[in-house]
Amino acid sequence: MKVMWMGNIILPAIAEKESLPPVYIVGWLVGLSRRLTQLPDVALTYVFDAPKALTGEVDGYRYYGLVNPTRPTQRCGEAYTRQLEEILRKEQPDVIHLWGTENQHTLAMVDAAEHMGMRERIVISIQGLLSIYAEHYRAYLPEHVCHGRTLKDLVKGNIVRQEAIYRRVGQYEQEALRRVQHVIGRTDWDAACMAELAPQAAYHFNNETLRDEFYTGEWSLDNCEPHSLFCSQAHVPLKGLHLLLQALAIVRKRYPDVKLYVGRKDYGRIPPLARNAYERYIHRLLRENDLYDHVVFTGSLNAQQMKERYLKSQVFVLPSSIENSPNSLGEAMLLGVPCIASDVGGVRCLMTHSVEGLIYPADDPHLLAHDICEMFAHPEKAAQMARAGREHAGKTHDAQKNLEILHQIYTEIAR
Repeated sequence: MKVMWMGNIILPAIAEKESLPPVYIVGWLVGLSRRLTQLPDVALTYVFDAPKALTGEVDGYRYYGLVNPTRPTQRCGEAYTRQLEEILRKEQPDVIHLWGTENQHTLAMVDAAEHMGMRERIVISIQGLLSIYAEHYRAYLPEHVCHGRTLKDLVKGNIVRQEAIYRRVGQYEQEALRRVQHVIGRTDWDAACMAELAPQAAYHFNNETLRDEFYTGEWSLDNCEPHSLFCSQAHVPLKGLHLLLQALAIVRKRYPDVKLYVGRKDYGRIPPLARNAYERYIHRLLRENDLYDHVVFTGSLNAQQMKERYLKSQVFVLPSSIENSPNSLGEAMLLGVPCIASDVGGVRCLMTHSVEGLIYPADDPHLLAHDICEMFAHPEKAAQMARAGREHAGKTHDAQKNLEILHQIYTEIAR
């Protein structure tokens, strides 16, 4: 069975072979690709956008990197689509698996497959949904921040313009979903979205397999930093850092030694004149609440560094205004870290409130602060919930079971 993937990133093995910058995100595709290529009846090909044309073979699969000259808000041009058609003609895949809808190349592959008479072979995995996320882009933000007019806002686009980009690309997303016959999801939330956006498509359930590093190791209260929090991503307003900082200001009154570690984007390294309105707002919250000594921006972390940060933190917090099934929450639960998450998207499919962790309304930093203080004050109860969460996550993210289900889905599509 010939399986073709199309994804949003250059996989690390490809990046290393082609002497391209290392990749730290979407690492779960690495383990899944390795497991898939070990199956005797599967031949895998991976297609992705790249800074230069690439082709080759690595780790048991063939790859094609295509230069996509179109802007993110534009539909891919005919030349790009013809390249996809040529790859389809050469590889003749039985299944075309598109990972996510956040990039306009998803619709381009639907176009190419339709031209080649292969549209019925496509399956789209639902990650985030930009057309839905756009509705939440300004969530719980002051209007002056959304309509920022700093130099960076004017050049790169303020929050209102970024929301408009989500809506524009969301139109391509919705068109692609309307034209395929198969989708893969994993939460009640994405199933509800597909009932609206792709009612003609068969919905296949398959949980996510996480990065290999997170299947070993276990959190311990004795080995973590007391009164420490970890938020793994805060690079866009949707991730809710501004709300978490409001909660942190409240927690600090009760726990003066509290420390928050924030992954991925380092707001501290952005010079004042180079900040957009949201970045200025973050610094304003830090300054007015005297939080500079209580927040550490770690920058981008590889999987091992991320794992170490989880294990050293007393509580993991997910303060997003929208998510589907956040892998960061799954990773924390799989390691047995006490977790607090906002009640958005498919979070309740991953974690049961008051049994496996705490879930709070996304727009309520006061309740978030209360939940953090409760976990700090009652660490044994938090650890008990974390152990239950770890058991749940082990079932949700069972790599072998998820691989078997994915293979079944591929087999059904390839018939």
